[in-house]
Amino acid sequence: MRLENKTAIITGGGSGIGLACARTFAREGANVVIFGRRQNPLKQAAEDIGGQALAISGDIAKADDIDRLVEVTINTFGHIDILVNNAGVFEFGATHETDDAMWDKVLDINLRSVFRLTKKILPKMLEQKSGSIVNISSILSSIALPGTSAYSASKGALDQLTRVIAVEYAKEGIRSNCVCPGMIETEMTEELRNDKITAEEILKTYPVGRFGSPQEVANACLFLASDEASFITGAVLPVDGGYTAQ
Repeated sequence: MRLENKTAIITGGGSGIGLACARTFAREGANVVIFGRRQNPLKQAAEDIGGQALAISGDIAKADDIDRLVEVTINTFGHIDILVNNAGVFEFGATHETDDAMWDKVLDINLRSVFRLTKKILPKMLEQKSGSIVNISSILSSIALPGTSAYSASKGALDQLTRVIAVEYAKEGIRSNCVCPGMIETEMTEELRNDKITAEEILKTYPVGRFGSPQEVANACLFLASDEASFITGAVLPVDGGYTAQ
């Protein structure tokens, strides 16, 4: 019960890492609000988790939907203690083939939406003088792979935003940390992993010899969200099977 009496908002909570976080946080005593665009997976996830889960559908890129998410959460549970910014998109393309529309889409969802939602929730955390923000970044924030310019730029900026918020609000009891997953077995990586030749080549680069699971990322998020990590803020934690240690 490490999160007993706490309320957590988890974006992109209907599948993958977000869903694993929702289940894990609820198991540890938290009220969880899962937010995403796909209504049916969200409802199913909330039903599976039980009475302490609330599903809210909407578009993280729309300011009105962000406002509604925060308003409904406060009206239902009275406070927001944890924010997991997990919603994101991945678009692949060489830099000279990346048009403005693709660039704007990736930066809007992966970065601007995090800024907007965090900015909306910070005043609530300031009133409480407590709060924990966990941003889901990527190892591509610190390493370079061809075809990932928009995605890597968004995640690199997210790491730095995490650090700035940590320094700005540390004295107010608000912590901000970042988790950087490697290759995790989620819907986002399914197409790549199904290409057996490519998957085998990528697998060779992972010291542990396998890809990660959503639950393993959720375990890291749980630690950073909990009071066990009370002296940790501004951290950027790889969860990547040793990939970036090479």
